[in-house]
Amino acid sequence: MFPNKAKMVRSANFLFVILAVAPGLYLVTALLVTDGKQGLARDSTIIPFLFLGLALFSLANIGVTILFQTSTKLMSERARYDPIGRAYLIASLGAVLSEAHAIYGLVLTLLSGSIFYGIGFTIIA
Repeated sequence: MFPNKAKMVRSANFLFVILAVAPGLYLVTALLVTDGKQGLARDSTIIPFLFLGLALFSLANIGVTILFQTSTKLMSERARYDPIGRAYLIASLGAVLSEAHAIYGLVLTLLSGSIFYGIGFTIIA
């Protein structure tokens, strides 16, 4: 009935594995780069403002993810003729948006030199 179903499932599993492993690699990279040294930012007074901005943007990402994954009206037409494809799109969008949290933590960690930003945002991811 759905000829691309197996291909989509394989692709979804591959995407899930990549996006599950990446935050751990970000933490290892940040730990190796900073290693207790000062971060890459020369002026550390910007870090709290950058943290606040990225935290608010992260909250907006969570809101968009919740909107897309719980809304029955979004792509409702597609659900009639391709429910597997719709589920794949919703799941992959959620996975990519959650990956952004780990990247925010990586940026803050590299700039500040504190691994706690990376750990915190990775837990959210």
